[in-house]
Amino acid sequence: MQPIDITATMIILGLAGAWLLQLFLSYFQLRRFYGRVSQLRKTGNLVSIGVAGSAWKRRQYAILVVDPHTDIIRQSEQLSGWTVLASLKPLRGLEGMTLQDLLDEERPLPKHINRKLALALRDAAKHIVDFKNRKKEEDEQSLVESSNSVETVSTSP
Repeated sequence: MQPIDITATMIILGLAGAWLLQLFLSYFQLRRFYGRVSQLRKTGNLVSIGVAGSAWKRRQYAILVVDPHTDIIRQSEQLSGWTVLASLKPLRGLEGMTLQDLLDEERPLPKHINRKLALALRDAAKHIVDFKNRKKEEDEQSLVESSNSVETVSTSP
């Protein structure tokens, strides 16, 4: 039996160390990201995260902050950068636009918004529209249930 080459051992240990460092830095990036999302949610607006891309290609993340009553975009941010040191950056040019304007693919977006970022923003907008539709259905269902209970109480002898 031949002893393991010290070079191979050092390469394996180096790769394992790099992987652990990347895992550690990713954890802190996630904490910063969700900490910022938490700050945005405290404003009382609806906040949604959209994603575009795949596991094999660079992903693009976008955050939309929308007024819950008027569906007007108040703020948007993007996670940009290639490494775990990437952070959220403000995205200008969408303030005042409605969700329906953003979802309309015929409407041009500002020139600095590339195709993948537009997909991430539209994904976030779809999440908000879906949330509002579900909430509306739940409210209607609870209204029907409460009116049924009132009818039951009033018709009992």
